[in-house]
Amino acid sequence: MSEPRIRLRPVAEEDLPRWVEWINDPEVTRFTGLEAGTATLEGEQEWFRSVTSPECRPRNWQIEVGGRHIGGCSLDPGAAGQTAVFGIIIGDKTAWGKGYGQAALREVLRMGFAQMGLHRIHLEAFADNARAIRCYEKCGFRSEGLHRKARFKRGEWRDTVSMAILRGEWERCCGH
Repeated sequence: MSEPRIRLRPVAEEDLPRWVEWINDPEVTRFTGLEAGTATLEGEQEWFRSVTSPECRPRNWQIEVGGRHIGGCSLDPGAAGQTAVFGIIIGDKTAWGKGYGQAALREVLRMGFAQMGLHRIHLEAFADNARAIRCYEKCGFRSEGLHRKARFKRGEWRDTVSMAILRGEWERCCGH
């Protein structure tokens, strides 16, 4: 099966109204650190100014399929610049389950390891987010541990898992 064709591009101000809609959707934010109903256009404009400033360390990309904006992803490098935290949201629910998140992750891994020279990319996911965990595993991530009742979300403490991939693992599995 061929990889779905996605494009990663910088965030643009015209993306912000979609982000407000997505972040305010409880189904979209179910497995994120975001709380539905908290996004405003003013808040997203403030976020936009911070992520487009020259001092911004995290790299943020918008995910497009056929010219349609469906979500975003990021790499947040650590202070030493050798490791980074990965994050992703597919906000357009019509794009769920089509492999776009996996395609975006593969491209971010390529950029992180081949272009940015990272040694390690890691993430934390809710333990009950089976779809995302399968995606991460398909892209070469390995589970590094369970954090019991680590995040308070929607009125309850929930387990999370830590996952990571090292540059050597990526080179053996997916790098060229």
